[in-house]
Amino acid sequence: MQHPDRFVVSCSREPQRVGQMRRLGAAHLRKWGLNSLVDTASLLISELVTNAVRYGTGDITFSMSHRSGEILIEVTDGSSAFPRVRHPTADEESGRGMFLIEAMADHWGTREDGTRTWCTLAVRQPLTPVSGFRSEWRQGNRLIASGSYPTPQDTIRYARAQLRLITTALEAELIGYIWESWTDWTPSLKALENGEEVTVPFTYDTFTLTWHARPALFLPIVDNTRHP
Repeated sequence: MQHPDRFVVSCSREPQRVGQMRRLGAAHLRKWGLNSLVDTASLLISELVTNAVRYGTGDITFSMSHRSGEILIEVTDGSSAFPRVRHPTADEESGRGMFLIEAMADHWGTREDGTRTWCTLAVRQPLTPVSGFRSEWRQGNRLIASGSYPTPQDTIRYARAQLRLITTALEAELIGYIWESWTDWTPSLKALENGEEVTVPFTYDTFTLTWHARPALFLPIVDNTRHP
Protein backbone atom coordinates (compact mmCIF):
# COMPACT_ATOMS: atom_id res chain seq x y z
CA MET A 1 0.00 0.00 0.00
CA GLN A 2 1.41 3.37 -1.01
CA HIS A 3 1.85 6.23 1.43
CA PRO A 4 -1.14 8.63 1.09
CA ASP A 5 1.23 11.50 0.20
CA ARG A 6 3.24 9.56 -2.38
CA PHE A 7 2.42 7.65 -5.52
CA VAL A 8 4.48 5.68 -8.05
CA VAL A 9 3.41 4.51 -11.49
CA SER A 10 5.33 2.57 -14.16
CA CYS A 11 4.36 2.61 -17.83
CA SER A 12 5.69 1.96 -21.31
CA ARG A 13 7.74 4.71 -22.97
CA GLU A 14 5.21 6.25 -25.37
CA PRO A 15 4.44 9.90 -26.29
CA GLN A 16 0.93 9.83 -24.81
CA ARG A 17 2.45 9.23 -21.37
CA VAL A 18 3.39 12.91 -21.16
CA GLY A 19 -0.21 14.10 -20.93
CA GLN A 20 -1.26 11.15 -18.78
CA MET A 21 1.47 11.72 -16.16
CA ARG A 22 0.80 15.46 -16.18
CA ARG A 23 -2.91 14.93 -15.47
CA LEU A 24 -2.15 12.30 -12.83
CA GLY A 25 0.27 14.62 -11.04
CA ALA A 26 -2.18 17.54 -11.15
CA ALA A 27 -4.94 15.36 -9.69
CA HIS A 28 -2.76 14.35 -6.74
CA LEU A 29 -1.72 17.94 -6.06
CA ARG A 30 -5.39 18.96 -5.91
CA LYS A 31 -6.09 16.01 -3.62
CA TRP A 32 -3.31 17.22 -1.30
CA GLY A 33 -4.77 20.75 -1.33
CA LEU A 34 -1.84 22.21 -3.29
CA ASN A 35 -3.77 23.84 -6.13
CA SER A 36 -1.32 26.75 -6.31
CA LEU A 37 1.43 24.37 -7.49
CA VAL A 38 -0.56 22.64 -10.24
CA ASP A 39 0.54 24.85 -13.15
CA THR A 40 4.25 24.85 -12.32
CA ALA A 41 4.34 21.16 -11.40
CA SER A 42 2.46 20.23 -14.59
CA LEU A 43 5.10 21.97 -16.68
CA LEU A 44 7.93 20.24 -14.81
CA ILE A 45 6.24 16.84 -15.15
CA SER A 46 5.74 17.40 -18.88
CA GLU A 47 9.40 18.26 -19.41
CA LEU A 48 10.74 15.36 -17.32
CA VAL A 49 8.48 12.77 -18.94
CA THR A 50 9.15 14.19 -22.42
CA ASN A 51 12.89 13.78 -21.86
CA ALA A 52 12.30 10.21 -20.68
CA VAL A 53 10.23 9.39 -23.78
CA ARG A 54 12.81 10.92 -26.14
CA TYR A 55 16.04 9.71 -24.59
CA GLY A 56 15.12 6.77 -22.34
CA THR A 57 15.89 3.13 -23.02
CA GLY A 58 13.20 1.30 -21.07
CA ASP A 59 9.91 1.73 -19.28
CA ILE A 60 9.20 4.95 -17.41
CA THR A 61 8.66 5.13 -13.67
CA PHE A 62 7.06 8.35 -12.47
CA SER A 63 6.63 9.24 -8.81
CA MET A 64 5.58 12.28 -6.82
CA SER A 65 5.85 12.80 -3.06
CA HIS A 66 4.64 15.45 -0.63
CA ARG A 67 7.21 15.54 2.15
CA SER A 68 8.89 17.97 4.56
CA GLY A 69 7.48 21.13 3.02
CA GLU A 70 8.18 20.26 -0.60
CA ILE A 71 6.96 18.28 -3.60
CA LEU A 72 9.47 15.79 -5.03
CA ILE A 73 8.95 14.74 -8.67
CA GLU A 74 11.03 11.83 -10.01
CA VAL A 75 11.21 10.16 -13.42
CA THR A 76 13.27 7.03 -14.14
CA ASP A 77 13.85 6.04 -17.78
CA GLY A 78 16.66 3.47 -17.76
CA SER A 79 19.07 5.71 -19.67
CA SER A 80 22.55 6.38 -18.28
CA ALA A 81 22.85 9.64 -20.23
CA PHE A 82 22.88 12.70 -17.98
CA PRO A 83 20.47 15.52 -18.86
CA ARG A 84 22.17 18.73 -19.93
CA VAL A 85 20.89 22.27 -19.51
CA ARG A 86 20.95 24.13 -22.81
CA HIS A 87 20.30 27.81 -23.41
CA PRO A 88 18.38 27.84 -26.70
CA THR A 89 18.01 30.96 -28.81
CA ALA A 90 14.61 32.56 -29.44
CA ASP A 91 14.42 30.85 -32.86
CA GLU A 92 15.05 27.30 -31.63
CA GLU A 93 11.93 25.18 -31.14
CA SER A 94 13.50 22.52 -28.90
CA GLY A 95 16.14 22.19 -26.21
CA ARG A 96 14.24 24.09 -23.54
CA GLY A 97 13.33 21.13 -21.30
CA MET A 98 16.10 21.16 -18.70
CA PHE A 99 16.46 24.93 -19.07
CA LEU A 100 12.84 25.32 -17.89
CA ILE A 101 13.32 22.81 -15.09
CA GLU A 102 16.38 24.66 -13.81
CA ALA A 103 14.49 27.96 -13.99
CA MET A 104 11.23 26.86 -12.35
CA ALA A 105 12.15 24.13 -9.85
CA ASP A 106 13.62 24.94 -6.46
CA HIS A 107 16.19 22.15 -6.88
CA TRP A 108 16.85 19.45 -9.43
CA GLY A 109 19.37 16.68 -10.05
CA THR A 110 20.00 13.11 -11.18
CA ARG A 111 21.01 9.78 -9.68
CA GLU A 112 24.70 8.90 -9.89
CA ASP A 113 24.02 6.47 -12.74
CA GLY A 114 21.89 8.99 -14.66
CA THR A 115 18.80 6.76 -14.76
CA ARG A 116 16.62 9.01 -12.62
CA THR A 117 16.00 12.76 -12.84
CA TRP A 118 14.25 14.62 -10.03
CA CYS A 119 13.16 18.12 -9.09
CA THR A 120 11.47 19.76 -6.11
CA LEU A 121 8.95 22.53 -5.51
CA ALA A 122 8.67 24.21 -2.12
CA VAL A 123 5.26 24.13 -0.45
CA ARG A 124 4.67 27.64 0.88
CA GLN A 125 2.97 27.46 4.24
CA PRO A 126 0.49 30.23 5.11
CA LEU A 127 1.73 32.58 7.80
CA THR A 128 -0.42 32.31 10.90
CA PRO A 129 -0.36 35.34 13.22
CA VAL A 130 0.76 34.64 16.79
CA SER A 131 -0.76 36.45 19.76
CA GLY A 132 1.54 38.40 22.05
CA PHE A 133 2.16 41.78 23.62
CA ARG A 134 4.03 44.89 22.54
CA SER A 135 5.84 47.00 25.15
CA GLU A 136 7.35 50.47 24.66
CA TRP A 137 9.15 53.03 26.80
CA ARG A 138 9.18 56.65 25.65
CA GLN A 139 10.98 59.66 27.03
CA GLY A 140 8.87 62.50 25.74
CA ASN A 141 8.22 61.60 22.10
CA ARG A 142 11.39 59.51 21.74
CA LEU A 143 11.22 55.72 21.79
CA ILE A 144 14.00 54.51 24.09
CA ALA A 145 13.15 50.83 24.61
CA SER A 146 10.69 48.31 23.20
CA GLY A 147 10.01 44.61 22.94
CA SER A 148 7.52 41.91 21.95
CA TYR A 149 6.60 39.14 24.37
CA PRO A 150 4.35 36.04 24.40
CA THR A 151 2.60 36.55 27.77
CA PRO A 152 1.52 39.37 30.12
CA GLN A 153 3.95 38.04 32.75
CA ASP A 154 6.89 38.24 30.34
CA THR A 155 5.83 41.73 29.30
CA ILE A 156 5.88 42.97 32.90
CA ARG A 157 9.14 41.17 33.72
CA TYR A 158 11.03 42.73 30.82
CA ALA A 159 9.40 46.13 31.31
CA ARG A 160 10.80 46.20 34.84
CA ALA A 161 14.23 45.14 33.57
CA GLN A 162 14.16 47.87 30.93
CA LEU A 163 13.14 50.43 33.54
CA ARG A 164 16.18 49.52 35.63
CA LEU A 165 18.43 50.13 32.64
CA ILE A 166 16.72 53.41 31.81
CA THR A 167 17.11 54.79 35.33
CA THR A 168 20.85 54.03 35.55
CA ALA A 169 21.52 57.16 33.47
CA LEU A 170 19.32 59.47 35.59
CA GLU A 171 19.93 61.54 38.70
CA ALA A 172 19.46 59.79 42.04
CA GLU A 173 16.55 62.01 43.12
CA LEU A 174 14.71 61.33 39.86
CA ILE A 175 15.31 57.59 40.15
CA GLY A 176 13.59 57.57 43.53
CA TYR A 177 10.50 59.32 42.19
CA ILE A 178 10.30 56.93 39.22
CA TRP A 179 10.55 53.77 41.32
CA GLU A 180 7.96 55.14 43.73
CA SER A 181 5.57 55.54 40.77
CA TRP A 182 6.15 51.99 39.53
CA THR A 183 6.12 49.98 42.78
CA ASP A 184 2.93 48.06 42.01
CA TRP A 185 2.66 46.36 38.60
CA THR A 186 -0.39 44.27 39.53
CA PRO A 187 -3.03 46.54 37.89
CA SER A 188 -1.01 46.58 34.66
CA LEU A 189 -0.65 42.80 34.71
CA LYS A 190 -4.39 42.28 35.22
CA ALA A 191 -5.23 44.71 32.41
CA LEU A 192 -2.96 42.86 29.96
CA GLU A 193 -4.42 39.52 31.05
CA ASN A 194 -7.87 40.95 30.19
CA GLY A 195 -6.66 41.97 26.73
CA GLU A 196 -6.55 45.68 27.53
CA GLU A 197 -3.98 48.34 26.67
CA VAL A 198 -1.93 49.88 29.45
CA THR A 199 -0.39 53.36 29.55
CA VAL A 200 1.50 54.53 32.64
CA PRO A 201 2.88 58.08 32.41
CA PHE A 202 5.40 59.72 34.74
CA THR A 203 6.20 63.44 34.81
CA TYR A 204 8.72 65.24 37.00
CA ASP A 205 9.45 68.88 36.21
CA THR A 206 10.36 68.81 32.47
CA PHE A 207 11.11 65.08 32.44
CA THR A 208 8.45 62.69 31.11
CA LEU A 209 8.60 58.91 30.91
CA THR A 210 5.77 56.74 29.60
CA TRP A 211 5.35 52.99 29.47
CA HIS A 212 2.77 51.61 27.05
CA ALA A 213 1.84 47.96 26.49
CA ARG A 214 -0.89 46.35 24.40
CA PRO A 215 -2.01 43.01 22.98
CA ALA A 216 -0.76 42.45 19.42
CA LEU A 217 -0.56 39.89 16.62
CA PHE A 218 2.82 38.97 15.17
CA LEU A 219 3.78 37.12 11.99
CA PRO A 220 6.37 34.36 12.45
CA ILE A 221 9.85 34.78 11.01
CA VAL A 222 10.24 32.83 7.77
CA ASP A 223 13.35 30.70 7.29
CA ASN A 224 14.47 31.25 3.67
CA THR A 225 17.52 29.00 4.00
CA ARG A 226 17.94 26.76 0.96
CA HIS A 227 18.77 23.14 1.75
CA PRO A 228 20.60 20.86 -0.67
